[in-house]
Amino acid sequence: MRPVHNVCLLFLLLGAAVSSVAAQKGRLLDGQAAAVGSHPYSVSLQRNGAHVCGAALISNKVCLTAAHCVTIGGIESYPARSFLVRAGSIQRVAGGQLAQVARIIVHKDYANGLNDLALVVLEQALTLNANTQPIALASEAPPAGAEITYTGWGAIRNQGALSQRLLVGSRQAISAADCQKQLYIDDEGLLCLTSASETASDGICQGDAGAPAVYKDELVAIGGFYADVCGSSLPNGFMNVAHYLDWIKANM
Repeated sequence: MRPVHNVCLLFLLLGAAVSSVAAQKGRLLDGQAAAVGSHPYSVSLQRNGAHVCGAALISNKVCLTAAHCVTIGGIESYPARSFLVRAGSIQRVAGGQLAQVARIIVHKDYANGLNDLALVVLEQALTLNANTQPIALASEAPPAGAEITYTGWGAIRNQGALSQRLLVGSRQAISAADCQKQLYIDDEGLLCLTSASETASDGICQGDAGAPAVYKDELVAIGGFYADVCGSSLPNGFMNVAHYLDWIKANM
């Protein structure tokens, strides 16, 4: 069985010593630099002043991210007051709006990498503008073969640092059956995204957990993990928003 990794944990433990298999090209593992205002729902989740994960803005006061980004050993959440959200900026450390987190709601069934979702509730509502906008939630999973766009500030090269600028990448959705064959994971809440080419160095890496994944202007998934090493052609695991839609709406 191939090793599966939660994408932000190694960065939290080792700081800037992160790994991927992509050569440094100034981009997120075959991604491109985002234009100002092009992805106004993408926010940086920061703990004690440092970026730990991405998140998706789903209302003016609520973000959706991966549960392992906000929990200690997958058991209990860090104090909400230790988190800030930077919204409305493509820069990881400057610009936009900084908002204090007031409350964290981890999925009640989160365990062992399954149901890896958490809601981050802000103390004050963000000011919505051209660079800061919530994204609609998908009610259906994308079809196999659909091209999914994801964004993040994660690692851009082997043993490199996080990106200073928001980067954009894309992968293709695959069927649950194909995902199970490759990752040996049978989970209805999982949406797997795979590289269009076996030789491509793309996908999520350390610092990209919580990455919003979008199809037809709707949030279809949240970044969870990569297999083997980041940048491999194996599927990345994302949490399927449509599967968790009732839980998200009930807790927003």
